[in-house]
Amino acid sequence: MNKNIQYRLEAVALRVMLAFCRILGLDRSSALGGWLGRTLGPRLGISRRARGNIARAMPELSPEAIERIVVGMWDNLGRTAFEYAHLDKFSRPEERARIEIIGAEPLLELARAGQGALVVSGHFGNWELMPLAMRLKGLDGSGVYRAANNPYVNEWMVAMRRELIVPEQIAKGPKGTRQLIKAVREHRFIGMLIDQKLNDGIEVRLFGLPAMTTPSPAGLAVRYGTPIFPAIIERMHGANFRLTVFDRIEVKQDAEMNSEVVRITQALNDFLEARIREKPENWFWLHNRWTN
Repeated sequence: MNKNIQYRLEAVALRVMLAFCRILGLDRSSALGGWLGRTLGPRLGISRRARGNIARAMPELSPEAIERIVVGMWDNLGRTAFEYAHLDKFSRPEERARIEIIGAEPLLELARAGQGALVVSGHFGNWELMPLAMRLKGLDGSGVYRAANNPYVNEWMVAMRRELIVPEQIAKGPKGTRQLIKAVREHRFIGMLIDQKLNDGIEVRLFGLPAMTTPSPAGLAVRYGTPIFPAIIERMHGANFRLTVFDRIEVKQDAEMNSEVVRITQALNDFLEARIREKPENWFWLHNRWTN
């Protein structure tokens, strides 16, 4: 099939699914997505990558434990996909209790002082809700995203994020880097997900394995003194979540720049690993994460 036709068909299917989910409502959409995810997802060929990744990262787990994680991951992914139709609802006053926020006071103090920060996480829970929750707290800023392969889907997602999540969307890449530096200099709050493999990143460890990782947050913290906070959003039950902001990662002012970038990047990966171990079904195991 012609690639452009395929992309258009995928975009149409997405819009049909979203329209159907709007009719169902948030909770029923999330429940249906979870059921479809855990029923169909583990049977898909790509689940072999998830099982392989889990076994590689945590070789002590039994096949039964690995399968439970895969099923739980697909439940979360199915829910996340079907919740896209309802992202606007999370901003409504009557629905804001769906996202519990813990540990945000240091960020609010920075905002009151006219400063910004980097809030760094990975693909946990419904990751789209982390920058939305920050904005609802008055932490105005920017979101960094990786463009979707389908250009029509990508156009829709960027427009949706600008309207419903944060107005400034920064694409990964050279052009986005300039925009990102500008946002840092303007003391904005910037949400970043760093758990995908970046071939031109730096090699640090994740689960003791070599993992090419973006040095951007560490580099910005070292070069511009931008505060950097790791965070995680967890799915608690149904379409309800908890966002936790953890302690700031301090920059050693007297350290050599390159070694400090490596140290902070490793600290961020250590944070991600700890959160994944706590609740492995909450993470997206389908990435081709590790260096082969």
